[in-house]
Parts: sequence; C-alpha cells; structure tokens
Amino acid sequence: MTVEAAFVVPWVVFILVWIIYLGYFEYDRCLLFQDNYMLASQTASGIRSVEAQSEWMNSHMKKQYGIKYMGIGRVESQGEVTDSEVVVSSYLTVKHPLSYHAGMIPSSNWSISDEVHADNYSFTKRIRLFRSVGRVLDGG
Repeated sequence: MTVEAAFVVPWVVFILVWIIYLGYFEYDRCLLFQDNYMLASQTASGIRSVEAQSEWMNSHMKKQYGIKYMGIGRVESQGEVTDSEVVVSSYLTVKHPLSYHAGMIPSSNWSISDEVHADNYSFTKRIRLFRSVGRVLDGG
C-alpha cells in the first residue's frame, strides 16, 4: 500500500497545485475583462466632449488596473475615443515558473488580451431627441 501511495500522492499534490495555479490565471483574465468594460462604460457615460473623455480615460487607466493582478508585471493598455464609440484594449502576460525552469508549457499560452467597444452617446441628448420626435408626431 505504501509503494502505491508513493507514486499517487505526488501526482495528486501536483494536480491540486496546478488547479490552484490555473485558477489564478482565470482570475486575472476575468479581472482584465471587467476592468476594460468598466473603464469603457465610465468613459462613455456623462456629458463631456471627445477630448475631455479621452483625457479622463488616459488619466484613470493606471488607477483602474491597479496592482490587483497576480503573477504579472503590469497591464499594457490603450484607449481611443471617437464620436460614436469608446474602445479600450489591454494586454498582459502571466509569468509562470514552469516555462522558464522545466520548459513544460510554452509562454505564448499565458498571454491575455481583450478589447471592449462601448457606444459613446449622451443620455441627455438622446432623451431630448425622443422628446423632439414625440412633439413632431403629436403635431406640435
């Protein structure tokens, strides 16, 4: 019984540690998607000019991503604001020891990138447009 356990226990421990490690990778991926969406939607909301939106987004990028990611150096991000949409794209690479020491997994599998598109419109302008259309349809 102990000989079998000597073969099985190291594999069980390795698999459990590997599952936890993959959980951290998935955590970073979900967090990146969430941060991109929040940055794009907050930039698109509000009554501001395109230049002011672009300035606001660039000043809040570093604060939005912060230091909450595990196993990475930093998040590379860029944003673009136009009249019709806000685009936020980001990229990060999770550093893992197995690619460096054991060569088991290629490092290209551990890159995460995301791009979010959010409609850029003012709710106030839209409400005014609907009211104007309603008045025209009512004959006034």
